[in-house]
Amino acid sequence: MLERLRRLLRPDPRRDEGATTYRLCRLRHATLHPGATLWTPGVGGGNLGVGAAEALDDVGIGGELVVGFQIRAREPVHPQAVLARIEEVRPFPPEWDPEGLGAAQRYLLVGVARVELDRDTITHKRIPTVTGVALPPRDEELEPPTEALVAQLAALAAADNHWPQHWLDAFELLPNAPLGQWATSLGWRLSADERIALFDHPERIGPAVQSNLDSLQVGLDPTRRREAVRVQALTRRTTVMPDRTMRVTADAEGWALFHPADLSPDPDLAVVPTDITAHLALGDLVCVQEEVERAVRVRLTGGDLTEDEEPLRGQSVTFRLDVRHGRLFLGPGGLATGNQFDDKVEYADPAQWVDVPNGLFAAVVTAVGGGEGGERAYVVQLSEVDELATVPAPAAVPEL
Repeated sequence: MLERLRRLLRPDPRRDEGATTYRLCRLRHATLHPGATLWTPGVGGGNLGVGAAEALDDVGIGGELVVGFQIRAREPVHPQAVLARIEEVRPFPPEWDPEGLGAAQRYLLVGVARVELDRDTITHKRIPTVTGVALPPRDEELEPPTEALVAQLAALAAADNHWPQHWLDAFELLPNAPLGQWATSLGWRLSADERIALFDHPERIGPAVQSNLDSLQVGLDPTRRREAVRVQALTRRTTVMPDRTMRVTADAEGWALFHPADLSPDPDLAVVPTDITAHLALGDLVCVQEEVERAVRVRLTGGDLTEDEEPLRGQSVTFRLDVRHGRLFLGPGGLATGNQFDDKVEYADPAQWVDVPNGLFAAVVTAVGGGEGGERAYVVQLSEVDELATVPAPAAVPEL
C-alpha cells in the first residue's frame, strides 16, 4: 500500500514515454498471441472476467483494447498482455448455455502487439482501464510451424474420433498459421501455468504443442498406445533411487505400484498366485484401498519424509516389494487386481512409469494428508533388505 502511494505521488516515468491507457478485457482459461485470432468466450476461447464484456462492447468492431490474462478469479492479471482488435461479433450458438462465460455474445479478437502493463493503474469501474507500454514483437511466435507439427496435426485429423467443431476449425486453420496461433488455438489442452509459460517463452511453443498432440494421438491410436506401453515396460537398468511424485485416480480397487510382467502367471513358480494376497506375499506390488474416483498423489522415494510432509504423517503400512525390471507403474488398483490386466494397462498413461533399481525392498506407505473430498497424498519409502521374508506382508489390501 505504501509503495502504491509513492507511485501515485511520484509517477512512473514510463507513463511519459509512450505509455497509453487502454480499456481492459480480463480473459481466463485462454491466452492470445500477437498475430493470432481467438473466438471468446467459449470452448477453446476461455471465459471473460469482470468488466470484460462491457469493455468489448464499448470498443466495438474495429476497436482495440488490452487483453489481460487472469489465471484465477481473485489473482491479478499477468504483467504482460496483448493489444487486440475486435474483428467480428456473433451470438452464441442456440445449443450453448452461456451461464458462467461472462458475456451474452462471442467476439473474434486479433492479437496486435505485446503490452507491458502497469498493474497499479488498473481501474475498477464498470469499464476497467489500464496503462501499458507497447513491447517489441517476439519473432518466435510469428514463425511458421515445423513439418513435423503439421504432420502430427494431419494424423490427428485422419483419426476417426468424431471431432467437435473447435477441433475441425483447428485442423483447417493451423497448418498455415504462425506458432502463436497454435498456442492460442490449442491452449485449452494446457494447464493455466503451461499457457502462461508459453506466452512468456514462445520459443517453447513448438516442442510443447508437439508433445501434447503426440500424447493425444497415443490415446486415440490403439497400435501406438500398445507400442508406447511395450516400450515403457521394457526392463531398465538403474542404480539411482527414485524421488518422484505422480498422480492417479483411484478405482474400486484403490491404487497400485507394480510391473505388469510380475503379475503374469509364471510357469516356473511352484505355486501360481491366484489372488491379490498371494501377490502381496511374493512382493509383486504395492496396493492401497482408496475411495473410488479419488485423486491421489504418490511420492516414491528412497529417502525420508520432507519437512512439509512430517507434520501431516498419518497411518503407515509396510509392503514387500521385489523389483525385477527396473521400472514400476502407478495406476488404478483394478489394473493390477482384475482379470486381463494386460489389456487394461494399454489404456493407461505411458507417463505413469518410474525407474527403480532392481532389488528387494521394504516399501513403507504413509498417508500424509488430504482431507475429505480432496486429493489424497501418500509417500512410498523404499529401503533395501536382504530377504523379503524379514518384511511383514499385509494379509489384504490395506486402507490408510
